[in-house]
Amino acid sequence: MIQLNAEDVIRGLKRLKSLAKQDILISGLAPNPDLWMKMATARKQKYETLMALVEQHGVPGACEIALEQYATLPAVGGDSPDIDPHTKGEEQALEVFFKTIGVDGRSLKDARARRTEMGGAQ
Repeated sequence: MIQLNAEDVIRGLKRLKSLAKQDILISGLAPNPDLWMKMATARKQKYETLMALVEQHGVPGACEIALEQYATLPAVGGDSPDIDPHTKGEEQALEVFFKTIGVDGRSLKDARARRTEMGGAQ
């Protein structure tokens, strides 16, 4: 059961968004700058979306919607060069969100199990 209030979650999401913005700014220094920038941009956008969901639906409602979104992402394993950076960035943002608000491992595992294997490169 999620016990955090909306203001605390939004404050945390703003901090995570700030970290993603910093990653965008330093992406040129990364080994693969384009990949790094796309993943950081996707995380930033997802944190903005999550903030809006928390404001509109509260923490439990936002969590439920986020779990549905997570379940619809294609399964991407490891650091394969075939990974779509936008999808990977969204996945990372959602997983950090779930950990931040204390989603139990079983719920996340169930959502992950519903994901479909990604077929080849995108």
